[in-house]
Amino acid sequence: MIFRFAAALGCCLALAPPALAQTRNVAVSAPTRLDWEFVARRFGRDADELPEKYEPKKQKYQLFIPAGYSRKKLWPLIVFISPANDPVGWPAFETVCEREGIFFCCPYKAGNKVAGGLRSRIILDMTDDVRRRFRIDPDQTYIGGFSGGGRMACTVGFALPEVFAGIIPVCGTNPPGPLTYLRHRLVDRVSVAFVTGELDFNRRENEEWMAPYLKELEIRSNLWVVPGVGHDIPGPAVMEDVVAWLAADVQRHREDARARPNLSLNADEAFRDEALASRLLEAAQSELKEPERIWHSVAILAGVISRWPKSETADKARDLLKTIETDPRLHEKLDTLRLKDDRKSFGAQARGLERFGMIPRAIEAWETFARQHPDSPAAEEAQTEILRLKNLMPPPKVPGKP
Repeated sequence: MIFRFAAALGCCLALAPPALAQTRNVAVSAPTRLDWEFVARRFGRDADELPEKYEPKKQKYQLFIPAGYSRKKLWPLIVFISPANDPVGWPAFETVCEREGIFFCCPYKAGNKVAGGLRSRIILDMTDDVRRRFRIDPDQTYIGGFSGGGRMACTVGFALPEVFAGIIPVCGTNPPGPLTYLRHRLVDRVSVAFVTGELDFNRRENEEWMAPYLKELEIRSNLWVVPGVGHDIPGPAVMEDVVAWLAADVQRHREDARARPNLSLNADEAFRDEALASRLLEAAQSELKEPERIWHSVAILAGVISRWPKSETADKARDLLKTIETDPRLHEKLDTLRLKDDRKSFGAQARGLERFGMIPRAIEAWETFARQHPDSPAAEEAQTEILRLKNLMPPPKVPGKP
C-alpha cells in the first residue's frame, strides 16, 4: 500500500512545469543557503578543500518533475546520492515517484572520490536549488544514497534534521554526530529506512550495529534485508514499501513543526550563521518552559556554542546556561534528565559497537559516560561494563613470543 502524501498551500519560483512528468538535467542556479560548512566539518579539513574556482552554477543534477506540478500545494522530494560521478537510483524510485508525485534529484560529480567537504557542498547546492525552484515540503523531504552515497546521506541527514525528515541509506550507513541536541531532533522528527541486501557485504553493519542502535535511541527506524540481493540498489517494489513507510510518519513531522517552529523550516526557508544560531537560541528558551525538556534546552544551548563559538548568540547561550546551572530549582531536575538520556545514548552506542566487534570503541563510550557522571552509581555501572569488555579482549602480544 502506498500512502498519499499530505499537501499545503503556497507559492515559489520554478522551472516551467511540464504537462507530463519528465526527467531533466538541471544546472544549479545559486549557491546553497543551507549550512554546508557544518556538515563539511564532519570530514576534518575537507571544509577548506573547495577548489578555488568552484562555481555552484556549473554543478548539474538529474531532476524528476512530477506531472501536473502546481504551486498550490507542497510536494515531496527524494534527494539521492551516488557513489560514482553519474546519478543512480532513478530506476528504483521511478514507479513510486511518478505515481505519488514525488520530486527526485541526484547530483553529477559527487561520488566517493570527491572530498567530503566539497561533496557536502554539491549535495546541498542541489537540494536547496530544488527548494528554490519548487514548493518542496520539508516534512516530506528525504535524503538517501547507495553504498558510499548512503553513508553520505546519513552524514548530511543526521546533521540537518530541519531539512530532511527521513533518511534512506542503501547498503551503507554512518552513525549520528556527537551533538546531543541533533540526536534529540532525530528522535522528535526523523525516520531512518535502512536497506541492505541479503548478500550485501555491509549487511552485518546494518543488521547488528546501526539499525538496533537507532532503535535503542528511540529514533523511528526500520530495516529491509532484501532476499537474493547483494551490494546493489533493490528494485521498485522495495522502494515503494520504503517510501510508504516514510510517508506514514508525515503527521508526526507536521505536529513537531507546529510545536517547535524555530527548530523547523517552512517551504523555501533557509537559515545559516547568526540567523540560524538565533533561531536555536529562541528554541532553547521555549524548551526551557517545559519542565520535562530542560535537558533539551541545555543541549540546544551547547549546540549553539559548539557550532558558533565566537558569535554573540553563543555568548548569550553561555549566559543562559549559567543561569540554568546555578538555579537550584532547575539543577536537580536537569541532572535527573541528563543522566537518563546519557544512560540511554551511551549505553546504546556501546552495545552497538560491541555487537559489531569494536570493543575498544565500546569501552571508550562507557568511559565517556563515567566521566560525565563521576562519583555516581552510573559511573559504577559503567566501570562494570568496562571491566567486562576488557575481559573479552585478547591479551596483548609479548614481544618475541608467537
